[in-house]
Amino acid sequence: MAKVIRNKYVFRPHNRWHRYLPRRNDGVKQYDYEENLATPSTFPDPAPGEPPKLWLAWLYRQPTSEPRWIKESVERLFGKNATPGRLHIFKNTSGYNNELWQVKHLIELKPVSFPNGEPTENDIGHMEVLPDGRCIVDKSIDLSNAAKIQLHDPLKQFTPKQLSKSLKHRYNQCKDVYQDNVYTPKNISVVD
Repeated sequence: MAKVIRNKYVFRPHNRWHRYLPRRNDGVKQYDYEENLATPSTFPDPAPGEPPKLWLAWLYRQPTSEPRWIKESVERLFGKNATPGRLHIFKNTSGYNNELWQVKHLIELKPVSFPNGEPTENDIGHMEVLPDGRCIVDKSIDLSNAAKIQLHDPLKQFTPKQLSKSLKHRYNQCKDVYQDNVYTPKNISVVD
């Protein structure tokens, strides 16, 4: 009677004999945030005061080397042709927070603040959202004519290279400084 080779076994020659070993599953599995208690609700909130109503977010790099489920999350949040550096506004709800939590390594997130007060329905044509998170209501700005509105100005947006450079600079600024390190600048001294 012949031995049936099933899909879950791998045929391996071993000298003159043949061994049938279980096939390994090397595929990358989707990380389960809830099972590992790593959702936004399990982390302490470091921001003092009242939480913002809106988030201002943008991608700082394309998700080309990311797994399939990360690309799907980016597509759901930022659209089919998501471009790095383009601003998007999201509500501060638990649903959006869980979605943004999965792509937190790809985005920059800032709270939206209203220094001139929250806008009303009449102020919608006179608003401007700045990249630092401020939403300014200015009556001198007239955006009531939809034909004149320019939603995306490539000269005012960050390029992916500029975003990655600024984030790399911010990361390098936070590295530890050791006195015996050769790369530490000479004007820095470490006091114990």
